Formats: sequence, C-alpha cells, structure tokens
Amino acid sequence: MKITFGERLKGFVGKTLLGSIVIGSTGLFFLLYPLISEPDYYKNLILSEANKITNLSFDYTESNPTFFPFPGIELRNVTVSKNEEQLIRVQKLKIEIYFGIFLGKALEIRKIYLNTGKIELVREKDESFPLLEKFIGKDTQPEVPGKDENTIVDKLLFSEVFAPIPNGLDLNNIMIEFQDKLYNRKINFYVWESKIELDKALHSLYLSLYGKINEETFQLYTDVLFLEDELSYENMRLEGSAHFDHFGGENLKDILVIFPNAEFKYGHLTGVIPFYKRTSNVIYAKVERVNIRDLAKKGGTPFGDAYISANISYDTKETKLSFTDISAEWKGRIRIAGSGFITFVPPPLSPTIYFEGRSDYLDADTTINVTKLWIDADLEKSLITRNMPSTGYVNRMNVYLDFNLRRVNLRGVFADQMNFSLHYNKSVMKIRKLHLLFYRGILNATGSYQWGKNPQLFLSGKSTDVSLRDLIDDRFGNSPITGTLETNFEVSSPGADEDELIRNMKINASFKSQNGELLSYTNILKPISSIGSLISLKKFDFNRATPYTEINVDMHYYNRMFQFSNFSLKADGIAGSGGGNINLDKKIDMKFTIALPGVAGKVLKLPIIYKGTYGVSAPLIDPIWLGSVYAGTLLLAGPAGATVGGIAGSAVSEYVGKAVDNVTDTVQSGWKSLKGLFSSEQEPPPKSPNPNK
Repeated sequence: MKITFGERLKGFVGKTLLGSIVIGSTGLFFLLYPLISEPDYYKNLILSEANKITNLSFDYTESNPTFFPFPGIELRNVTVSKNEEQLIRVQKLKIEIYFGIFLGKALEIRKIYLNTGKIELVREKDESFPLLEKFIGKDTQPEVPGKDENTIVDKLLFSEVFAPIPNGLDLNNIMIEFQDKLYNRKINFYVWESKIELDKALHSLYLSLYGKINEETFQLYTDVLFLEDELSYENMRLEGSAHFDHFGGENLKDILVIFPNAEFKYGHLTGVIPFYKRTSNVIYAKVERVNIRDLAKKGGTPFGDAYISANISYDTKETKLSFTDISAEWKGRIRIAGSGFITFVPPPLSPTIYFEGRSDYLDADTTINVTKLWIDADLEKSLITRNMPSTGYVNRMNVYLDFNLRRVNLRGVFADQMNFSLHYNKSVMKIRKLHLLFYRGILNATGSYQWGKNPQLFLSGKSTDVSLRDLIDDRFGNSPITGTLETNFEVSSPGADEDELIRNMKINASFKSQNGELLSYTNILKPISSIGSLISLKKFDFNRATPYTEINVDMHYYNRMFQFSNFSLKADGIAGSGGGNINLDKKIDMKFTIALPGVAGKVLKLPIIYKGTYGVSAPLIDPIWLGSVYAGTLLLAGPAGATVGGIAGSAVSEYVGKAVDNVTDTVQSGWKSLKGLFSSEQEPPPKSPNPNK
C-alpha cells in the first residue's frame, strides 16, 4: 500500500507533538521534582520570601504544593498577622512562584490568591485606624532640624517601587466589616472579585474590582501605563471606568461631609463614569447619564430624580478644570445644558470661574433647593480635604455666570425667556443684566449683592407692557384686573440668607396700568352703580366691572405690609384717588374717593371703603357718608329709618348690596321731590298697572 505525502506529514507532525509532550512532561517533572520531593522546604522558602516582602506572618492548618499553571503552595484556614496582630482570616491562600528557582535563580513570587475571608476594620472617634496603623506602620524617623522644605525629592522609578511586589494579586469572596465609630455606622464591603496585575517590563498596572458596599453594587476597572520607568504624571497613560448601581450617598460620607446643608443618607447614584489620560497634561472623565436621586436638605424630605452628563478634563499646564457638554434633566423640573471652566492660578493672580447655560425649561425653586446643598462647604470636616493649603482663592477669584433660559417658573411667575449675567469679585456679586420676557411684556433690571459683615441686596429695574390678566391668572387661577402694566421698582434688603432677605426686604415701586377693567372684588365702583346714577343724572352700571383708561399708584413694602399711596383712577368721565395698605395675611384697609361726572359730581365725592380680607370681602360705600345722604332724604321724602340703621351699623360686605338697593328707592324718591322744587319740568304720570283701565 502506497503512503501519500500528506499521510507521512501527518504522521511526522503527530510523532513530533507526542515526543514534545513526553519530553516536556519529563522535563517539567524533573524541574518540579524538588518541590514534589521536598514540599516543606519550598513551602518555608516561599513563606519566608513573602514575609520579607510584606512583613506578614501566616498561620494555617493545612498546606499542599501546587504545580499548574505555575508552581507554588496552597494554604487552608489561614490567619494573616503582623506583629502578632491579626489582619485577615481566609479559607484559602495560594502563592505562585516562577520556575527560575528550580534553575538556580532567586525565588520570585508571581501571584498571590486570597479566597473566602474576612477583615474587621475599625475607625475610632479620634479618626484613627488602629489596624491600618499596625499594618502600614508609623513613620518614626525623626525630623532633621533645619531641613530645607524645598529639598528636591528623588525620582520614583517603576522598576524600584514595584520590584519586591508580586506581579499579581487575586481576591475572591472577601468581606471587609468596617465599624466606623466616628460617624456611628457600620459598612460591609464585599469583594466578590478583584485583580491586580503588574507588567514590570512594560511598566503597566491593571486593577479590576467588582463588589458591593452594603448590598449596593459597584465596579472599577483601571489600566495604567508609564511610557518610561519614571513614575511621573507626564509619563502616565490611563484608561478606566467606574460603574455604580444604586450606590448610596452615605458610602461617600468621608468627602460629602464637607457640605453641611445636605443630607446624603437617602441619596443614590446609578451610572457609568469612564476616565482616561492619553496625553502628558490632560486627564478626562465622562459622566454618561448618571442618575442621581433622593437628595435632601438637613432635616428635610428627599427629593430629586435627575440624569446628568458632562465631559470633565483637567489640564496641569494651564491648571484649568473644564466642563463641556453639560446636560441635566429632571423631568418636569429642569432640562439644562451648558459648559464652563475653573482656573487655579497662584497668588497674586486672579483665578476665574466661568459657566454658561441654556435651558428648555427650568423651575427656580428646584434649582435653588439643589444649589443650597452645595454652598458653604467646610473643608475642615473631612480628613481628605482638611490639610489642603489655603491659597486665598475665594478672595482672589472672579466668577462669571451667563445664562439664557427658556420656560422658567419663578415661584409661580412664568417667563418665556430669562437672561442674566452675574460677576463676583471680592465679596460683591454684580447683577450685570436681568432680562425677562413674560406675559407679553419685558422686564430689565440690574443690581448687586454684598457679602461680609453687612450683607446687602439691591435691585432696580423697569417692566413694560405686561398683561395683568395673564400674570394674575397664571399666579392665582383667575384675574380680577385686566390691562397692561408698567412698573419702576427698587428692592433692597440686608441679610445673609434667603430667610433674612425676605424678612428684611423693602420695595419701592410705582405702577401704571392702562386700558383694562376692575373685576370681582377689585371692582371698587360696584357699590355706587345705583347711587351714582341718581346723583349724576346718568346711568352707570359697574355691577360687572369698572372699565378704566389709566391707574397710577405708588407702593412701599416693608415688614409684611404693602402701603399704597397716590392712587389715581381715570375712567369714562370718572376720577378716583385714594390709598391704604394690605398685609401678607391678606388683611386690607383702603379708602378711595370717587368723583362722578356732571354738576353734582363736582360737589359730591363718593367715599369707598375696602376693609376686611382681600379676595373675600368687597368694597362698600362709607356707611357714615351713606347715612348722611339718607338723613337728607328724611327732610325730602319721609322716613326710612330701619333701612339706614342697617347700613350705618354694618361694614360687612355681604350686606352692602342689599342695603344699597333699599337706600336707592328712598333716595330716588327724595331726589324727585328736591328736583321738583327747583325745576319747572313735569314728571310724567305713573303708568297704570293695567293699560286697559
């Protein structure tokens, strides 16, 4: 039988492969024979090397040699200690070594595996970590007197720093129980799987961590590469990402504690944050629709369900922290986009903070409540930030804020567009521009806020062509006044916070309203519809509304009280003047004088009283004046004492309409008698109820 070339080739390859396996296995057997024949010797040698590197000792109940994929030892029921102080207990500890030891080279640990164990960590009220201090060791080296603070530090080299460290460390199923006496809390940090891998030839370090903190999942992946042996920021290249799944804000208390106004124990974070450094100077992080929810003010109710995205970078050459492609959305409350930067220049230069923003819609109360959480940071409260050197940044910085916002809810006042520009420097915030388009009108204002011993707010501006109907209806659900409004105003208030500013606020303003109507409870002429028609000999019907061409009034607000003066009303042949006050409890006390047209109107002025609860009570004719009118009718038209008594004795608005109707009949009869004395006109005879008679 003839054997083909292909079959011969297959046979040759098969024999070669089989021979290689036999030779390799035989060689590996003889190579590992010392470990097989003397496991205790190599076990002690490996543990001695591990102790020399880490200064840790290992107590165990069982040990076995391992051979694949690398030789080593495996210990069972291990207690790892330092200076007789227990650090961790694990069920299994495995140490792998390189084959070089069997070829006459020095022993080198390749990798350490820790599987299924527990670490108990305590932080005392004095902020110390006894276990970590024993593990790391305190620096007992005395300070050198007169040591120069500017001494040049030797370069750190990858090959030296990581030389004694194993090339790999694997942690699986490790529980770290952290008892925090400082904040009176307990945290269970569970490491499901973690890897650290070193490549000393490439100067690279890889870290992966997958675990939970109090049952809240997170993951961290980092790959670090140094272009040269020197461990420097310029040489470092970095790729990584952090993953959070319903991660609690309480877990970040060590840094978030610097914000005294906020409560983060209800808050949660869900999302992915990639980060990378691909150049010598700039490091980047990308926040990708991270969900933040259930923030709270101290003692307040949790709020918020926002999705946030941003590109963040820091440039060491420019000492500049940049934010681009910022977007934040809290459905129904905020949808905003923007960008900005922060510079960190040394004294005496002035660092700059600049942010600009644009919104599709924005609720001012929501924005203010969120902003309040992050202001007044106290860096002394955190171990992480406590020792940061002071640079006088706050006193040197310039802050510029420029925002162009659409569909803004200003506590019930809705603006189609709101533009503002702010500048902060040396404890003064200048409101360089405030421009609103709202209710078919425009508002422009400027002002400032002064911090310090005597904090003070000042704002002045003007609004034009504002629709009163739209403004009031949007705010209260119905509008008792229509027309277009023009306003000049000044606002001033001393105060260090919102509550103080509101409590101490003073407002001086002048209002002009044109071409509208006074409706409902603002209809101050309603009570005189009948009386006015009698006296002026002209029928006026103000029962539905008081139409006007112009209303002018000056207003002063302070201590919860609105005071109105120089009130003037111009209507169809009618003029009015008056003033009074309304407080924030809606208690109103105002008086008006109305002059009707005609000869009688030049002599007689009708006094209107508006007293009671604004929006509930209604204007009424002064009962004293009305009583005097009735007294005159007694001489001309006979008694009507019961009716007048009901009017003069009551200023309650619900009785006024009925009282006016009663007096109208009496006054009308008296007026006819008075008119007959001075006029030759004859009254037409009364019509018979039955025309056929």
